[in-house]
Amino acid sequence: MFDMTREKSVLVHLGSGMGNMLMATPMMQMLSMGGFQVDLCLQGETPGAELLFINWPYIRRVSPRSADFIDSSYQYYLYGVEVTGPPIQFRNRAEAVALHPMWDQHQFGLYSEIEMYTNFARMLVPEVPLVTQTGCAHSGRVFPEINSKTCVIAPGGQRHLSIRKWAGYGQLAELLDDVAVVGVPSDLDVSNKVIFPPWTRNMFGATLNYQGKAWRFARRLAERHDQPIRFPSGVKNYVGLLSLDDTAALIAQAGYVIGNDCGLTHLAIALGKPTFVLVGPSSTRKVFPSFLNNCFVIARNYECQPCQEKPQLGVWRLNMGQSFCPHHIRCMNDISVDDVLSSVARHLPQ
Repeated sequence: MFDMTREKSVLVHLGSGMGNMLMATPMMQMLSMGGFQVDLCLQGETPGAELLFINWPYIRRVSPRSADFIDSSYQYYLYGVEVTGPPIQFRNRAEAVALHPMWDQHQFGLYSEIEMYTNFARMLVPEVPLVTQTGCAHSGRVFPEINSKTCVIAPGGQRHLSIRKWAGYGQLAELLDDVAVVGVPSDLDVSNKVIFPPWTRNMFGATLNYQGKAWRFARRLAERHDQPIRFPSGVKNYVGLLSLDDTAALIAQAGYVIGNDCGLTHLAIALGKPTFVLVGPSSTRKVFPSFLNNCFVIARNYECQPCQEKPQLGVWRLNMGQSFCPHHIRCMNDISVDDVLSSVARHLPQ
């Protein structure tokens, strides 16, 4: 039996994407400020995510390996969503209080993902000050070629989140003086967009807006659009060349970041950089709430947005290899380069 008179401790076990992990950091900071020893196991989609927390002062220990925690004891065990491994059987697992966070699945409009986690913290340490800003650390590597005038572009999403991508980054980079691009090679592959040709829409009409018999038949006639992003020669291209903590160090030296809903834009926000996020299908309420003062959302306002909160449309994620939208993903494709430049000029007039 765990001795409750000993140190207060919690094991936070997170999965899903890097952005989801970073949205739990205000909770971890609040627990640490409230006297808890916080250990962190990261088992999600992003290899090397633990590197962002090795030197973060609010975490005692971080690892992607369950075995590193089995000899420890904890009062509380927070087991997150989409963890790739099973629950960790640490020493007093049977006695510890298990917490399982679940975001607003029924779209009641209650809170953002950050607030979901901070509510846990306030439950355990009600007197602790509220933290709303995400946070992390970086490697400390110095990039002499990066400075406060550098714009970092993060065209993230890899291949399985093409519905969140924007194809205009190359054109945007041509209009900026100092640009660095970060990410992995598959971020530059704007593909797997399943688009109905105009003649199928003329034939089936509005029935293609929802997944039914007509939609399933017409999808056999759909086109796949592959559109790689290409940058001008003067861009500093670090795609595929940096570790995650070195990418964080580069972003920390830059002036501002432009990207879509991906882990690296969440990383930029956590590092305190002015971050301009192009948002289409994603729920800003969930992942980019208004209290993030250094986050500036660039978005259209179509009636189908955000389809992340409208599962009946069947658009948000058809599967991990394709995305489908009856409107040709207009919420992302209709964002213009001028829209992005105007937002930057408005919020960073210098």
